[in-house]
Amino acid sequence: MLAFWEILRPFNCLMASAAAIIGLLIAMVQDIHAALIIAGAVFLITGAGNVINDYYDRQIDAINRPDRPIPSKRIRPQTAFYYSIALFAAGCILAGLAGRICLVIAAFNSILLFFYARNLKATPILGNLSVSYLTGSTFLFGGAVAGFMGLLANQVPFGLSFLASMSREIAKDIEDMEGDRQGGARTLPILAGERAAAALAGLFGLAGVALSLLAPFGRIYLLIVAMADLLLLLSVYKVIRKDAAGSQKAVKKGMAVALLAFLTAALFS
Repeated sequence: MLAFWEILRPFNCLMASAAAIIGLLIAMVQDIHAALIIAGAVFLITGAGNVINDYYDRQIDAINRPDRPIPSKRIRPQTAFYYSIALFAAGCILAGLAGRICLVIAAFNSILLFFYARNLKATPILGNLSVSYLTGSTFLFGGAVAGFMGLLANQVPFGLSFLASMSREIAKDIEDMEGDRQGGARTLPILAGERAAAALAGLFGLAGVALSLLAPFGRIYLLIVAMADLLLLLSVYKVIRKDAAGSQKAVKKGMAVALLAFLTAALFS
């Protein structure tokens, strides 16, 4: 049973749920019931996306990530497929309880996650754009509880998350070049070269830093987000220096600090 929990990548799911709750708070909604619903929906749908991604990536993961549940034969591929469908359905049902806009976002994201894993992952840029939108949309999902005004209130968190995720996704493609080549994937680093891909990842990281400083969330937010920006700048340095793995780690840490900055902004607002 541990493998069924591991394949969800629970830390990533919890981070996504936290982003959704922060989006809810930024939209000025303080409702524990709503927070639990959106957190649960995001956790389930994010987990489902990770499971279906592992299902379609099982041959590549046999090279790049042989310890994962499917290539290590702790979960059968067909079992993982049905598991993901059940998680998608459960997540959308929960999202429907939070409102119509939340249901629309949850259903759209579920479909996008499925087709990303099956078709878009191997598509240069489009696959990276899909994942980056999905990552940032957790803020929008939380804000959607308050309607369209809640969506507008979360534009900066969405944008920063999108840009940082684009940088991380491209760095991840650089790190996985060997396995992707053997698996027949056509990622940006394979087509354009590692140097061009690293430069683009760096540009997205720098754009994220610039956007973070434009948010009208006050001085305390700026103090905390400055620490996140330092980590994003470190990720840019690392990817340019051909340390794609280190760049990814720096981005993940930077986004964790940025979450704290957005939470502070929401609470003090």
